[in-house]
Amino acid sequence: MNKLFTLLIIFFSAYVPANYSEIPASSQIIEELVNEHGFEKEYVLDVLSNAKKQQKIIDSISSPAEFTWTWDRYKKLFIEEKRISNGKKFIEENIDTLQRAEKVYGVPKEVIASILGVETRYGKIMGSYRVIDSLATLSFEYPRREKFFRKELIEFFLLTRENNIDINMPKGSYAGAMGYGQFISSSYRAYSVDFDGDGSADLFNSVDDAIGSVANYLYVHGWKREGTIVQMVDINNVRKAFKPDKSLTKFISLTFKEGEKDLYFIGDDNFIAITKYNISHFYAMAVYYLSEELKI
Repeated sequence: MNKLFTLLIIFFSAYVPANYSEIPASSQIIEELVNEHGFEKEYVLDVLSNAKKQQKIIDSISSPAEFTWTWDRYKKLFIEEKRISNGKKFIEENIDTLQRAEKVYGVPKEVIASILGVETRYGKIMGSYRVIDSLATLSFEYPRREKFFRKELIEFFLLTRENNIDINMPKGSYAGAMGYGQFISSSYRAYSVDFDGDGSADLFNSVDDAIGSVANYLYVHGWKREGTIVQMVDINNVRKAFKPDKSLTKFISLTFKEGEKDLYFIGDDNFIAITKYNISHFYAMAVYYLSEELKI
């Protein structure tokens, strides 16, 4: 009877929600937030104790579409009529801001709109997970990338304090990305800009700030004004087919299977800048294709 009771306790304890303020792995984060960044310990403990483990987050990050889908399936999701028509409408409604961003940062309006279209359907779908739950879950339940997400968890504490945001309120993707452009916390702090001039960079509510911040991100990561993104090439004669612009600092070869055909491309500085936003080549190519559809 005692053995059975012990087994039952072990079994059911696996389903008790984790208190992330009490686990050993959180001690270093708590110490850094309190001693290096000046947070009240009681506040940090309260936030972590109320963060909820979300198994769906672990499931999603373990099989992202960019690395588990075929290119045909991925392309079909993002290059479809509704996203294209809404993108053209988004450009028309925000043309002044998009043109201003293009002038300041050199990023074409259709590329900025395309990233917002791929990320959140132009602000319509910004994510349903509490960011604090995402970052805590991935910091303590996903060993493969725990170092990265623990850094982002600290960045999120700093971000919410700097912007006077209730840390329990923001919602985003399963990976903790937020707002129109789905910036992670460190990117929000480093690359967001106050493009509407109201004194703060608000990527949740300000379309102008979102547009300016996406453009600034690409600019900082090597975007070349008036450059190309990709060129299709003949794989049998790449050197002759592709003549890189002298201003390029680097380029990469790409292969995409569309239907039964293998298509070959060369991606240049601007393609690489997009992969700094999302490392997936599928993602960068989807942004390119959608931007071509959004050209006015």
